[in-house]
Amino acid sequence: MQTRIISGLVGAGVMLLLVLIVNVAGLPNWRFPLARTVGNPSPKPIVIPSPSTGPFLNPSPSSGAVIVPSPTPNQYLSRFRELPIPKPGGTPYALAVGSDGAVWFTEAECTSGIGRLSKTGEWQHWPITGDCRSQPLAITKGRDGNLWFADVWSAYGRVKPTGEITTFKTQTPSYPSGITAGPDGNLWLAAASPQSKPFIAKIATDGTELADYQLPGGEHPRGIVPGPDGAIWFTENLGIGRMTTSGKLTEFHLPDGNGSGMPYQIAVGPDRNIWFVEYMPEGDGRVGRLTTSGGLTEFATPGMGGLQWITAGPDSALWITAGHTDNIGRVSLDGSVQAYAVPSLRAQPTGIVVGPDGNIWFAEEPGDTTGKLGVFKLS
Repeated sequence: MQTRIISGLVGAGVMLLLVLIVNVAGLPNWRFPLARTVGNPSPKPIVIPSPSTGPFLNPSPSSGAVIVPSPTPNQYLSRFRELPIPKPGGTPYALAVGSDGAVWFTEAECTSGIGRLSKTGEWQHWPITGDCRSQPLAITKGRDGNLWFADVWSAYGRVKPTGEITTFKTQTPSYPSGITAGPDGNLWLAAASPQSKPFIAKIATDGTELADYQLPGGEHPRGIVPGPDGAIWFTENLGIGRMTTSGKLTEFHLPDGNGSGMPYQIAVGPDRNIWFVEYMPEGDGRVGRLTTSGGLTEFATPGMGGLQWITAGPDSALWITAGHTDNIGRVSLDGSVQAYAVPSLRAQPTGIVVGPDGNIWFAEEPGDTTGKLGVFKLS
């Protein structure tokens, strides 16, 4: 494996069009903006009552019977629960559990907001811009007790437990798509660039952008997590990056010619290794495991395509979403994969996290703003 170490700021390299990344990786079909000043909308939430649990009675259009063949039984159907997000919320993308025990989620596409499902079942939605000029793609719980999100409109934001949102503009035009709380108490932002100047930013909990550490021009970052070694780890187009909290960069490139895909989202496994999903434009994806010293192992995910997100489960395994094949999957530490078909048609699961109840929660983003939160009960 090729390893490259770069200290301090790294000069920009060859431009890679982010539109290509979006088309290849199956992201929402947004329009990339220029940098702008982001306003602070009202903190008052929209309280959304939970949908009725009663049945909807639809009269038969005719007396003639329609013979419908029985579908293939889903042996795991009873372990799934799907929760439709009532309007004006919808189109969930990334998930996080807040300090209040609620499930918080970003709402992409033109919903452009932050959603919350309380432990008692109350839905809330806070619009960020009220239109399509916001695309929050990642959310994390900060060490300050607030939620923080990354927005591809050259912005990032803080959400207090009360729902008060403050947005901040990045110093340079960028497409922030990943955010995490670092071991130093700061927030760390992964940002691609329209000017071939991708970077990792260090942000204080008052929203101040403390430092930007540039990456090679073609290495647009995506997912980002704090590692078990006190460093920040993130995915790039061709491999995995490691950055110390002082900005020293090490890159681990995937070997050429072995059918590797594009590293996408990333997590720390229960074995203290770095795990990530590899997106393939066609066919099945892969899951990669990287030791902190650079030892790489890749595992196939048969029948699972369009891998999106990964998280460490409470069962000593990793859990992933596959948007193209409408699955969630369990990956054991030896690389064995079990796929579970999401019941809804064209569910396109994206973000995934361990919920407050210890089960696996995931976002369903069918693209028609009829999003759901899915729950898979661990046996």
